[in-house]
Amino acid sequence: MSTNSQESDAGKAVIVPVSTTADIGVGVRYRYAMKIELGMNVSALRHDWAARETAYFAERTANGGAQWYLARKGEEIVGSACAFVDDSWASTLQTRPRTGWIIGVYVLPAHRRHGIARSLTDAALSWLRGAGCAEAKLHASPYGRGIYESIGFTLSNEMTLAL
Repeated sequence: MSTNSQESDAGKAVIVPVSTTADIGVGVRYRYAMKIELGMNVSALRHDWAARETAYFAERTANGGAQWYLARKGEEIVGSACAFVDDSWASTLQTRPRTGWIIGVYVLPAHRRHGIARSLTDAALSWLRGAGCAEAKLHASPYGRGIYESIGFTLSNEMTLAL
């Protein structure tokens, strides 16, 4: 795991940017745990979804298009988050990345309400700024909405319809 880290004042957790496939895989598994906790439907995932998602983000990280963060308390990994530059078709029309995304902000239940999710989000936002993004987007869970609003994210009218 990388030694370039940022300490969270509130949670005594250390926020570490990671680049190895194994560490990114930890973040991917925490993102899955978040989906399960939120009751999201994961039935359509392929049997090798974790390997595919890990490989995707390992490649994006190696090419400078993404950055995973892990939160550590001692030797325990207690949370994760990922920042990435939008690689949609619209982004290919622009001279610099305009939109970044934050996904997978997750903290183990026993370590919540200590500022760790905020520290992970701050690290992700800092990375997106450094990547030249003009805006950051995320989908807020009911648990994280207050954190994101306090940072300055605006409420969205994005809507979804399952087909």
